[in-house]
Amino acid sequence: MAPSVYRITPYDPAEPPAAERHGGTAIPYASGERVAAACAEAVTGFAREAGADHLLVGSPMLEGFFSHAESRGWRGRGLTGLFPPDLSGYHDGARVPLATGLGLLRAMVLRAGAWCRLHTKDGFFLHVGQRDDIYVGGARPYPEAAARARALGLTVVPVERSPYDPALDEPDELPAADDAFWSRLHSLVAERGGVLLEERYVANAHRWHRLTDSAGIAAVRTGLAPRAVLAVWPDLTEDIDSVRATLRSAEHLVLLVQQEADGTIRPGRVAEPWMGRTDTAFPAITHGPGWRAALVPLRSAEHPPLLAGVLPDADGVVRARRRTNRTPADERQALLRSLRVGDVVTGVVASGLDDVGVHVHLDHPQGWGLGFLRVPEMSWERFDSVDAVAPIGREIRARVLHVDFGWERVSLSLKAMSPDPWRAFMEAHGVGDTLRGTVTHSVPFGLFVRLAPGVEGLIHLPAPADAGEAGPVARVGDDIPVTLLAVDMERRRISLSPGRLSAGLRSPGPRSPVPGPADDA
Repeated sequence: MAPSVYRITPYDPAEPPAAERHGGTAIPYASGERVAAACAEAVTGFAREAGADHLLVGSPMLEGFFSHAESRGWRGRGLTGLFPPDLSGYHDGARVPLATGLGLLRAMVLRAGAWCRLHTKDGFFLHVGQRDDIYVGGARPYPEAAARARALGLTVVPVERSPYDPALDEPDELPAADDAFWSRLHSLVAERGGVLLEERYVANAHRWHRLTDSAGIAAVRTGLAPRAVLAVWPDLTEDIDSVRATLRSAEHLVLLVQQEADGTIRPGRVAEPWMGRTDTAFPAITHGPGWRAALVPLRSAEHPPLLAGVLPDADGVVRARRRTNRTPADERQALLRSLRVGDVVTGVVASGLDDVGVHVHLDHPQGWGLGFLRVPEMSWERFDSVDAVAPIGREIRARVLHVDFGWERVSLSLKAMSPDPWRAFMEAHGVGDTLRGTVTHSVPFGLFVRLAPGVEGLIHLPAPADAGEAGPVARVGDDIPVTLLAVDMERRRISLSPGRLSAGLRSPGPRSPVPGPADDA
């Protein structure tokens, strides 16, 4: 009999929300826990009707299905409380109680980071998709569970098959890490004096082991996770300067692996060229006695390892399965890798963070919420409100300032789309020059004067009580002559004095509105 498969969603699939169409979640943050609880209750009904009290974990990932952002790691990727801190028991083929399976379901619905398939030996399965959808099914229909899920406010429709069926995975054949593998590894250690062993216990999660002798190999081998994918790389090096230089010129994404002086190997992190800099107080790559480092390709196709294999089961058969199909998170990473500082991108302002900046949906299928435009990068000109420059819904063209792979964020600038007006102004003027400007703001201690588009200076004036009532009053909008007294290009400040025709000038006093501090100059 053909399996019965149901698709469960918290929305009507015929009218998917905009966020879902662009790979984002359609579940509002405030409703996340409620929706996850409803999904777990619905799936419980299917599992009970199928007689499933335990589930098998398949193709587990620590991250990379929904996102590669490091920020999810701070929340445990949804695995905290389900598995020990070392995540033992979370691997391909692991048998977990139904309650743990429901905890994994909750983590996936909330997009906490981790992802896996869940199934039983008799055909019952559970898949969480990329569009806030759940696929559940087995060898027979589950009408009572489907009705209960609908009563919980979820949409349940029969479908032909799950798009996450393992049979649809792209093949990724790796040789078994059998006796021949370990014999070759012993030879490499003897030849090189040491190697770095990568243990990928689940997809996108690594443990690192430095092997320097046969005893070390034997000790590490006994502690490897079942069905782990292994790769052997050249040894860590004490030549930190060469690692930094290589990183600064790297053309592909790499993982930075560091060993501390006590022998502890830090988790690998995506390395960026700036991490190779040495002109900072705290360099990203630590240098010192006993410290070692290595750069490992993020994708082995770019530079294959010395040796690779996957751990077979106890009977010598390789049963490990990995989902190798590219995910939206992989496509998002590809987009990030394609961007360079200085590139011009287009997008739509999506949302704001008060006075911090605005999120931007880049014009790319995976660009939803990827851009961020900070307030200081919005305009050379002074503005009173973000809405005046980057209101929600406005289409913009901006230049890329920085690409952050860890946070999956592209820093943008509107200012960088035009030349720096300060440099142009100082090329045309110098200290001592007299020119005309327009008063833009009046404060108790002086007047701000616009000298050119994007360039303002400050005339420090005595308070009315000190200056008496003599002298003309300058008001916002007045055109007055001024003389340049001093220029601080680094802090973007210009000190002015009244020109000859405005000698004795005074501020209108505290009755005038005070728009902002002097530091805004």
